[in-house]
Amino acid sequence: MADLNIPYNNGNIESIYQQDKMGDNPSNPDSVPSANYLPISNNNSSRSGKNGQTYGIVPMYADKLEEDGELPSLSMDDNGVSANIINKPFITSNIFEMDYFKGLKHSRNLYNLDEIDLHNKTYRFGILNPNMALSGVREVLFFTKPDLSILKRDDTTGVVYEALNKGLTGRTFWEEMFTKRRATINSLQGSVDSWADPFNHLLQNTVSSNLEIPGLTSEGIETTKNAYGVNITYRGSSEASNDSFDFSLEFKDTKWLDVYYYFKMYEEYETLKHHGAVAPWKPYISSKILHDQFAIYKFLLDDDNETILYYAKFWGVYPKSLPRDTFSNTSFDTGITYSIEFKGQFFDDSDPIILREFNDLAAPLYNDGKVCKYRIDVYNDLVGRIDGRAAKCAYVVQEPAKRSPTGFVYKLKWKGSDAE
Repeated sequence: MADLNIPYNNGNIESIYQQDKMGDNPSNPDSVPSANYLPISNNNSSRSGKNGQTYGIVPMYADKLEEDGELPSLSMDDNGVSANIINKPFITSNIFEMDYFKGLKHSRNLYNLDEIDLHNKTYRFGILNPNMALSGVREVLFFTKPDLSILKRDDTTGVVYEALNKGLTGRTFWEEMFTKRRATINSLQGSVDSWADPFNHLLQNTVSSNLEIPGLTSEGIETTKNAYGVNITYRGSSEASNDSFDFSLEFKDTKWLDVYYYFKMYEEYETLKHHGAVAPWKPYISSKILHDQFAIYKFLLDDDNETILYYAKFWGVYPKSLPRDTFSNTSFDTGITYSIEFKGQFFDDSDPIILREFNDLAAPLYNDGKVCKYRIDVYNDLVGRIDGRAAKCAYVVQEPAKRSPTGFVYKLKWKGSDAE
């Protein structure tokens, strides 16, 4: 086989095919030159047949010629597309712009983003598309606060007083909680600070497991059997999957048992409410508001830690268990972890109204310049590292994104205070 010597000019690969090396008769595309390389015809019009068939000379070495001297040709009924690839010089001055290498990438299931259309094309051998692959997802949960009637509250004005509710006064457990664990009480009674901060940061910071989402299963509707004993089943609704479900979450507690006392107070309050010792705030009763239930917002963030890929909302949530049997064990080498069972009344996901409701709760605090004074980005350009400062509030914004099928993405933004 003859050596393929490619001349270089200042590092640029030049064409090994010159029009003046076409042989004795340049006007004849089938003429074979005496060089070591075969020409590639660029006369598409002379190679076009019926129905868009194109014929092109396959580039090859001279010693690969058939014995009769004829050049092998390639016929493809693809409306002339192949001619644009085959009937070109095999190597050009700009190798990266060649259609040949685009076809080579396609043969390895690699495509540019502007070439991918999952809705209108079929990729017969699959697609390797790392730019659109899902990886590095992180879950962020927001728990809203219930509004237990632990501290006394005026039934008309709604003002919360610095005193225990009448049904809790004189009970040693609640007297100690009132004097020693006021921060926990504030997480159980959102009206203490007039809902200035509607989110429960204690549970948000100590949850250590993912929040399970209830699956969707449709009901089947069967017709009556006919004379042959055959009936038909129709697909019914799956909306029952969004109602009344159980789930559990794990929380990693501190040695001061902050999480335990949160759920302990919840259980003690519910027991007294059951016996009529305490009652909800009167406007809640008339408005039929369940004061001892709360909501959980679930966000799945992309690997940039701010783009929201998936979002959901649980509401009508309350805890069902208090695993005090954890203290039967005396070995806590990995810390104290509780698995709390919850009941959820309703669930919904991927509806923008969820983001609007979240922002309605978050906006007063997020826009309060006295509390949330500066924005916290994921990466701090000034110091050149991840910005790990604690955040005080969060908000969802919409930003344009060319790669998104909707043309935009939702992002979770954070703000902090000077004290942090």
